[in-house]
Amino acid sequence: MSNSLKINVVTIPEEGRSFAFSGDAKWFRESFPESGDVDFSLRKVDVTFQITKTSSTVFIRGSLAAIIGIACSRCLEDADLTVGGDFAYTLVPLTPETREELELRAEDLEVSSYQGDFIDLAPIIYEQIILQIPIKPLCSQDCKGLCPHCGANLNVAPCNCATDIVDDRLAILKNFKIKH
Repeated sequence: MSNSLKINVVTIPEEGRSFAFSGDAKWFRESFPESGDVDFSLRKVDVTFQITKTSSTVFIRGSLAAIIGIACSRCLEDADLTVGGDFAYTLVPLTPETREELELRAEDLEVSSYQGDFIDLAPIIYEQIILQIPIKPLCSQDCKGLCPHCGANLNVAPCNCATDIVDDRLAILKNFKIKH
């Protein structure tokens, strides 16, 4: 894990600290070996953080911009997507008391914890990348997808399948009329 992403809580000045990080596919693979199970690849990520502290509570505000490679949910072709957004975390030191408090307030997702004097920003970056990926990623908003009959990519060329094919089970509904 890159030591440059570990922040010593003790050294955060009263006025706060700004921090910027850029990572690539190699950093992502080395930092998160378990990422082999995800269905995207990271091309590049840029993150800026503003870290402030009140007593032992640490506040992290940041902004993330990433380019990921992912399969389009309509045509299944590989696409590069730009994802990103702003985020905020409140971190409190983990003690037996705060552990119970955090469990009781599990619905409060904005509060998390840290142990010892160091906060590792890498898991925050990873979490934010995952959270920014759309549920149905598209190569473009006007992606035509695949033909449901022959499987041809309709973005490349139209297919010769008949468009008026009706499922036999639903054919009876074609003549259904509603009387007013």
